[in-house]
Amino acid sequence: MGVASSHGITWAKSKLSRKLQGYSFNSIKLRRKGSLRRYIQTLITFICIVNYFGCAGDKTPTDWGQIKSGTEAHLYGVHFVDAKRGWAVGTDGLVLFTEDSGSTWQVRSPQKAITPNALNKVHFSTIHNGWAVSIRGQIHYTGSAGKSWTAQKSHTDSGLLDIYFIDEKEGWAVGGGGIILHTNNGGGSWTRQNSPPTPHLWAVHFADVKHGWAVGKEGNILHTNDGGKFWYEQRSNTEESLLGVYFVNSQTGWVVGTDGLILHTTDGGANWESQKSATTKTLRGVAFRDSKQGWAVGEDGLILYTSDAGATWSPQASGSPEHLLDICLYKARVWIVGSKGTILRLG
Repeated sequence: MGVASSHGITWAKSKLSRKLQGYSFNSIKLRRKGSLRRYIQTLITFICIVNYFGCAGDKTPTDWGQIKSGTEAHLYGVHFVDAKRGWAVGTDGLVLFTEDSGSTWQVRSPQKAITPNALNKVHFSTIHNGWAVSIRGQIHYTGSAGKSWTAQKSHTDSGLLDIYFIDEKEGWAVGGGGIILHTNNGGGSWTRQNSPPTPHLWAVHFADVKHGWAVGKEGNILHTNDGGKFWYEQRSNTEESLLGVYFVNSQTGWVVGTDGLILHTTDGGANWESQKSATTKTLRGVAFRDSKQGWAVGEDGLILYTSDAGATWSPQASGSPEHLLDICLYKARVWIVGSKGTILRLG
């Protein structure tokens, strides 16, 4: 019996039964040529549907397309609010905008118009309201989809490295010196939250308004289950720098970092287990479509994919040698940005 394998799916030769889920081919009687033609067309369509849903549901999506960004600036952050509209930020305060799913990008804010410094991350809560963070505690806000930006007072000089909003009002920003800032009024005011002393925090993510995680240097993972009133440490069992974090619910999440590190939890971070990535390259971003299917991105165009919650990770061809620095999902589509204006899209 011949056997073939692709992406972990094993195929074996077998005899096709004349009955399929209660339908017998013998029971169909053909009386006219028109009926025969319709029968053949219906059968072909049926076989295509069976093939698609029977095996393509497990097929690894790999068709990454490179998109012209129109810039050589490094892009550090990307965020989409729906399947069409998204923003990317990067070197010298550059903001790019797309309204066609990333097929074309336009400069939303010229470089240095917002700040002469790099914008590290961007997050939009609606098609109009968004925030971008930079060094020296800079938080920039737009209520016009990025056409104009104003500075919000952060009351800190610490560099801010990531920002995340769970809705239009509630958001968090993290950065140098382990700082965690919080707003409950859309950035009208920002206050520092109490947290254990830690080095830099590189990334923050909330599963809901109460459950959040911030990760950073020397394997630090901080967690809150009350919206940030109290943050406490979780044991990561590593001293690698943790650069990206993503949770699909209050219990299930992943963290990525230097030396190809991937950590996974199914109990809200009470226990973190290492997953095999088969790489020593730095991973800078991670995102999951659901509790099984996700991607991690990093140095030298590296894209890792899993369809089994990270039990196995497989490399995908990105077609780019550049460092990939951030990833964003919206339903069936995935976008990645990186150095030298790199933008990749799947779906």
